[in-house]
Amino acid sequence: MARLLIANCFTDELAGDSARLPQAHLQTAAASSHLLLWFARDGDLVVLPVEPEPELLAYVTDMTGTDASTLRLLVPPPGTTGTELLTGERLGNPQFREELRKTLDGRPVDTVLALTPDAAVASLARFLGAEQAVPGYGFVSQGGGTLVNSKAVFRAVAAGAGVPLPEGAVCTNRQGAEDTIMELLDAGHPVMLKRDYACGGLGNEILTPVPGVEPVGAGRSLQVRDRAAVREYLQDRWLWLTNEGHHPAVVERYFPDSRAIFVEFLIDDHGAVFSQQGEMLSAPVANAQVIPSPQLEAGPLAVLVTAGARLCESLRSLGYRGFFCADAIVTGDGDVRFTEYNGRITGSTHIYTIIGGQIVGPDYAKDRVLVEYCGWPVPSFAAAAERLAESGLAYDRDTRTGVVIVKAYSHADGTIRYCAVAEDLAAAARIRDRVESLFA
Repeated sequence: MARLLIANCFTDELAGDSARLPQAHLQTAAASSHLLLWFARDGDLVVLPVEPEPELLAYVTDMTGTDASTLRLLVPPPGTTGTELLTGERLGNPQFREELRKTLDGRPVDTVLALTPDAAVASLARFLGAEQAVPGYGFVSQGGGTLVNSKAVFRAVAAGAGVPLPEGAVCTNRQGAEDTIMELLDAGHPVMLKRDYACGGLGNEILTPVPGVEPVGAGRSLQVRDRAAVREYLQDRWLWLTNEGHHPAVVERYFPDSRAIFVEFLIDDHGAVFSQQGEMLSAPVANAQVIPSPQLEAGPLAVLVTAGARLCESLRSLGYRGFFCADAIVTGDGDVRFTEYNGRITGSTHIYTIIGGQIVGPDYAKDRVLVEYCGWPVPSFAAAAERLAESGLAYDRDTRTGVVIVKAYSHADGTIRYCAVAEDLAAAARIRDRVESLFA
């Protein structure tokens, strides 16, 4: 039997026309795809868009205790849009498929673990006769991955499940968007506009009737004084908001000074199991996450878990199986509003399942906090790992504290992400200050 891991970080279904994506976005996606290495076990076949740096592979497998020499890494030939994404074209390449079949050497595939469930993954499994190895194969094979990663579909599913939402609407035309925006602005509320498929707040913008609203969780904040200004904004940004008219835009009330909380579950044939919760920090877009959120009160947490479970049940009944994350905000008065969901392995999943649950220990949440920081400028992955070891900041298995590098070096901006494992937030902040002075 064999396990097949597929590092398809940003798929055709979610990216749309990848030829339109900026090169920096593609490079970031390639680096993000290598987080799947954290899930690798001895003997796994791992399909990647590009070869990982040897230092990254050695580092991750040393942390997880995986024998790197037993892994078989496969990279399909480049597609028409390059090498950064595992597109359907690349996964369907006949040369790659035959190489994969030969590598399996008659072994049946009993597990397919993909970063994102999509039709290209289902097609590859069908080629191998391994449909049963794909969780929720029927749903995924018919493009179900788009439904469980769509901000627009999320609002319909959440509303139908009785899950609390910010006021707003899914808008398929500019007039509907204009009217929804004006309804919220006239009530004195700032407005968040969202592209249907975008991550980390990079597809969000805020319109506000008053000055001084900071764009937390969005790329920018704009003051608009009247309907004419809103109409002008939509004329300028509508194609961007709708991905050249391919997807609807989401318009919803923006809550300043709220906290961004996520809850993750694992959905299988029997139901959904709550996995972990955490908090996203933004400045202005996502730049850190804390797992678990140590300041989340019991009341909001109970709402997050119970309402999140209702979302899970709605998707389970449709046929989705696998990792699931629901994002929400907790307002200053403790009110909970859900904002989107993601049916895939997220940028948080490996933090709490592997680094937390396996490396720090299954009870890590009782006496440790995991804080991932983004954007540490370093010369290279190897230089960062070496400097951490020299400084005594690298993770120590005896003290269960220190720094774990969690992501490949990003050639887009020359940075890496790292996770500070500490007793509390204050201790994590002290670790961060020391880490980010190492190459100053």
